Amino acid sequence: MAQFVDSSEVSQTSGQNGNSMQNDIPEISTGGTTGQITKVISARRKDLRQWRLFEIALTVVVDALLLYVAFQVAYYVRYNTWLFNSNLIAQLRTDVFGQNTVSGEDVPTNIGVFLPLEIGIIIGALLLFVARGLYSVRLAGNLFMQVRLIVTSLTIGLSVLVAYYFVFQPPRPSRLLVPFIWLSAIGILCLGRMVLSILMGMLHRMGMGERRLLVVGSGRLSKMIMQHIAATPHLGYAIVGFLHDMHEPAGDFGRFPMLGTLDDLATVIRSMQVDEVIIALPSELHLQTIRSVRLCERLGASFKLVPELYELSLARIDMEAIEGIPLLGVKQKQLNTIQRGVMRLTDIVGAVLILLLGLPIWLCFALIIKLTSPGEAIFSQPRVGLNGRKFRCYKFRTMQENAEQVLHTLLAHNEAQGPLFKMKDDPRVTAIGKFLRRSSLDEIPQLLNVIKGEMSLVGPRPPLQREVEQYQEWQKGRLAMKPGMTGLWQVRGRSNLTFDEGVLMDLYYIENWSLRLYYQILLRTVPSVLFSRGAY
Repeated sequence: MAQFVDSSEVSQTSGQNGNSMQNDIPEISTGGTTGQITKVISARRKDLRQWRLFEIALTVVVDALLLYVAFQVAYYVRYNTWLFNSNLIAQLRTDVFGQNTVSGEDVPTNIGVFLPLEIGIIIGALLLFVARGLYSVRLAGNLFMQVRLIVTSLTIGLSVLVAYYFVFQPPRPSRLLVPFIWLSAIGILCLGRMVLSILMGMLHRMGMGERRLLVVGSGRLSKMIMQHIAATPHLGYAIVGFLHDMHEPAGDFGRFPMLGTLDDLATVIRSMQVDEVIIALPSELHLQTIRSVRLCERLGASFKLVPELYELSLARIDMEAIEGIPLLGVKQKQLNTIQRGVMRLTDIVGAVLILLLGLPIWLCFALIIKLTSPGEAIFSQPRVGLNGRKFRCYKFRTMQENAEQVLHTLLAHNEAQGPLFKMKDDPRVTAIGKFLRRSSLDEIPQLLNVIKGEMSLVGPRPPLQREVEQYQEWQKGRLAMKPGMTGLWQVRGRSNLTFDEGVLMDLYYIENWSLRLYYQILLRTVPSVLFSRGAY
């Protein structure tokens, strides 16, 4: 996701430009039809505020209950399990240190004695969560941030308790209980947040607490933002469309409608009942950015700014300060040999395992293909790989033997945009071929290409030469990485996406490559294949 700059961070800047921009901002009428729209928008925003309050209240109550459970678990583990049995600890103290005296730590204590400590921990942890901003983080889509805040907050609380018991108090039976509470609280709270995030994401998918989102800008940056948000519906955003910034040809972008130009911002916010605006304009349109910010402020719409450096990947941005002056630099992207080696090892091991474990099934498919239609069971075709190098790509044959020869008769029925040819009910596809295509099992022989090093498990799909010849210059960037059997394009919609949308996703993967992203795509491929999203 993009790094957003919240509206509060630009209020001072927009105020400094207020006089010069004031005449460019249209007056906002509250009478007639516009007044009715304003009332509807106000009611909608009130509902969203109430939903947010409900989300915070639910989270606080659940956290308090989970902290109570964590304390009970910690007590049980400390005093009622064999590993930490008090007699065992006392025996170890005798064997190791030669101490025969009974310590206060060795005396089993009734849990009622710890009631003040339990209440103090629950209240203290909740106060720490509030102080560190945990409850200002939305449940859906920010799990890593929530876990980080939980761990750091509980660690601070543990440090305070350790200092109190080990410095200011004599030995008491509750001292050894403290680290158990810390461990159990971290585990149970993190697990609880994971469940809450999933449940909240399910509610967002059902339309509850959904926020209507408008993107200002039509360049590559804004398109990438729309794609990422649309691919994560559990975040609770519904993209109504985008505004054209005159830097690209006018028109819709796949499933995202163009609602007008930058001059139509006020009208679109009111008419579409927009709750939040993401401003993703190029740097040369900074005056339009300020104008958009001021319009959002006057209309009461929440807004966020996306820095243009996002396209360079935030992991490559280096920031330092000289005498208080912030300086941004871009780190040189270096090939990490170890990471590439791990990826190559994963490719080989994964390909060999899939081929061997499913060998009887693959042989059955080959036999069925051979018996039900004339031609070879394995179809090979020249494809374009890394840096434009040609290689022969293998697939189970899913079409009639003369499929390439009759392609020209079907071009008028092409359902895809750009250089691709896609036809949902392609008459050339055989009966077994339809099943193989929907299940993506037709691509299993490409594991041989992976073993040979011509492809990877993850990467852009290998194009045909005739497709590459129709590429625009910016689209050729997808040839900068070894092609793969799956990728962002495949796990986020496949044939449901336009060619331009898919290419942008391929470019994002290439420019932001990491082992983490590589494995994420591999894991997300499983549900995409099982549910056959966008496959035909």
